[in-house]
Amino acid sequence: MSQPSSRSVDARANLVKGLKVLQSLGDAIPGPGGGVIKGIAGIGVVVLETAERVRANKEECIEIAQRAAQLILELEPQLSPDDISEDLRLRLEAYSSVLREVSETITRIGAKSKWKRAFRSASVSEETKDCLNKLDNAYQDFLVTASPSYILIIFDASSS
Repeated sequence: MSQPSSRSVDARANLVKGLKVLQSLGDAIPGPGGGVIKGIAGIGVVVLETAERVRANKEECIEIAQRAAQLILELEPQLSPDDISEDLRLRLEAYSSVLREVSETITRIGAKSKWKRAFRSASVSEETKDCLNKLDNAYQDFLVTASPSYILIIFDASSS
């Protein structure tokens, strides 16, 4: 097995640092929204750390973990240090649910033995693609889903 390049190790370290900063932002936001943000960032850190520790399918697990972390960090501009809206909190909770599923998948595929991998390499590849698609879809859903009042504001502005 090849060793990861120092560049990829640095990239993962930077992702972990960014997620920890986002966790701190979660501490600064009052109410349940802050807890959700802190939880999402925490899941991102766990996913990255789990991917680093797995013995099987390491490259696939790291690819999934890096995508998850990058997408989590892209959520930050949507957040403010003030209390977040109920709509945003619900969208974050839905996103968090997908992250937990992905975390469980990384743990599972990272634990498969070499013997099982020889017979199931196609399924690992499919699971990797499925995780990446889930992450992308959850991120798009997060961005697209908006409260009805927000949609009305956009509609009113465009009809003037």
